[in-house]
Amino acid sequence: MWSDNESDIDLLGYSHLVGAVTSIIYDEKLLPATIGVFGDWGSGKSSLLKMVELDLCNNKNVLVLTFNGWLFEGYEDAKTALMGTILDELAARQDLTDKAKTILGRLYKRINWMRVLGLAAKGLFAYASGGLAGLGLAGGAAAATHAAGTAAESTGGAGATPAMAPKGLDFEAAGKLLNDESSQDARRGIREFRADFGKLLAEAKVETLVVMIDDLDRCMPETIVETLEAIKLFLFVPQTAFIIGADERLVKYAVRRRFPELPGERAEVGRDYLEKLIQFPIRVPQLGRPEMETYINLLFARNGDLEEGQFTAIRKAAVVENGAHTLLEVRFNHGIAQKVLGKVPDKLAENLALAEQIAPVLAAGLNGNPRQCKRFLNTLVMRLEMARARNVQLQKRVLAKLMLLEYLKPESFKKLAEAQAEQGGKPTELAAEEKSRSPEKPKPSSVQPSSSEGDVKRAPPRPAPARKSTDEDDAGQASPAPIWLSDSWITTVWLRLEPKLAQEDLRPYFFFSRDILGSLGGSVQRLSPRAQEAILGLFEKSEAARRNTLNKAKDLSDADAAAVLEALAERVRQEEDLGHAASAFSRMCDWVATRAELFGQFITFLSSVPDTGVPVSAVTAVESLAGDNQERRNQAKQLLSQWSHGGNIILKNAASARLKKLS
Repeated sequence: MWSDNESDIDLLGYSHLVGAVTSIIYDEKLLPATIGVFGDWGSGKSSLLKMVELDLCNNKNVLVLTFNGWLFEGYEDAKTALMGTILDELAARQDLTDKAKTILGRLYKRINWMRVLGLAAKGLFAYASGGLAGLGLAGGAAAATHAAGTAAESTGGAGATPAMAPKGLDFEAAGKLLNDESSQDARRGIREFRADFGKLLAEAKVETLVVMIDDLDRCMPETIVETLEAIKLFLFVPQTAFIIGADERLVKYAVRRRFPELPGERAEVGRDYLEKLIQFPIRVPQLGRPEMETYINLLFARNGDLEEGQFTAIRKAAVVENGAHTLLEVRFNHGIAQKVLGKVPDKLAENLALAEQIAPVLAAGLNGNPRQCKRFLNTLVMRLEMARARNVQLQKRVLAKLMLLEYLKPESFKKLAEAQAEQGGKPTELAAEEKSRSPEKPKPSSVQPSSSEGDVKRAPPRPAPARKSTDEDDAGQASPAPIWLSDSWITTVWLRLEPKLAQEDLRPYFFFSRDILGSLGGSVQRLSPRAQEAILGLFEKSEAARRNTLNKAKDLSDADAAAVLEALAERVRQEEDLGHAASAFSRMCDWVATRAELFGQFITFLSSVPDTGVPVSAVTAVESLAGDNQERRNQAKQLLSQWSHGGNIILKNAASARLKKLS
């Protein structure tokens, strides 16, 4: 298995991004600087920061400090936590002069004042720098004055006692600052802190100070904004650089939450604020298909019984010693391994064969996200190990193929689980569909035109009168594939992947997938932050907010989009009334309208919902979402046919009438 923590070993080909960051820091003309390393959750931001840190630590003229605001959240004001941590690191240096220690003492005293100020400081800091406009936003003195008054009340005003103050604090002076100091004095205090901080670095002989701030997007909105303000107001002095790793969208969201009273478009407020505070944005790109395949191959090579020197040689060949002609190519595979190593170990050869099978699908389905890729592979290995502990031998490639269906088409995965459980591990409908896509030409008598797009030929499924669902069936023609197998991705991609599953007993594979399946009721796979954000946005009361969420839906990976649909499905299963406008079913229809490739999963889900709870409006919704696409219309007809034979009389009549219109 592979650690899910950040790493300073480059398996992602990020050397050019590392160079972009360090080139700014090594150019004195560009300092002081704030550098934003932006990327989605799991894109490799933390690993990139570790690589930058490793590069910088090799330079004796650079002092690198790290700060994780998430660790301090809930314990202390974010501004003072950041400033105090930096001072602590500088105080730990053994070669500080007496003058440096004196300056350090003054700075500690100012930080202690700020801690006592509490809420007042939050308003005064921003206002003292020229109001929110000083940070790139519009605002006024009223907010700062209100914050100061609130803080005075919350700290007890004159009733507070010196025992509450931090050690070494001049409480009388702090009280005066809290109650009497004007905004002009506050601004002077900020300038003096910054001046003293610059003097401390000079006296401590720190030529370049680099502060790396990671996991900022895990913090509460207030903490995010306060950390950025601390950099801008107090610490932005010559010869300093601040590198901030975060999801850009979450920082913008934090700004909107922190300043809800600001006029104008909220999205623009977050963007403008971030542009003021981050001078050099560097965005971590998604991995393309060749990069994803290289990454997966390198992960397997890491665990492929290689000596450290052999792995280093492979990694250099893959991500270090490549020219422009290899940028869009797979830079490490079995052929390259053979060229570098001579003989490829059997375990590595087996793993590289598996990577060749699943990498293209993962690259497309996970939008090139390294963390999601690693979690997929770790789940694969965990299930293999669980099986081995029970003396069960699972084929790695069979399990990987099933897991691709689980990740990208979870509703179809559940239906396959049900089918194999009912049929002794070998579903005949799956065998029929695989056979119809075999390179062998079927006999003419067994071939009927497919009902899906692309005119793909199918052999008839197992005889099952109960599965007849269209008028063509009654005419003696072959019935279409079950709804769960009619999804275009399943028919054109998944079924064609090796190995074939028709002769495999699938029961042990699904036994070790029960963490996902539960009792075949289905439990939502863990949602990424982007998928969680989408779920929250879909249930916003504001129609504009919901529409904004739907507009962003196209940016989600296939796996995240499927996970959102699955989360909505879980909510629908728990609803009593699917027909009201704010229902999860309504939100699911909105989601499918935006992500049309999920229509097959939507139909598969509805086919498993007892028709007694399905509102008649679902008939219209299904037809509308199918649109003019022939494949989706055929899927809709199958579902409507099922409803037309059900026990819900109102739904039955509506479905029958709609079927006649579609025929």
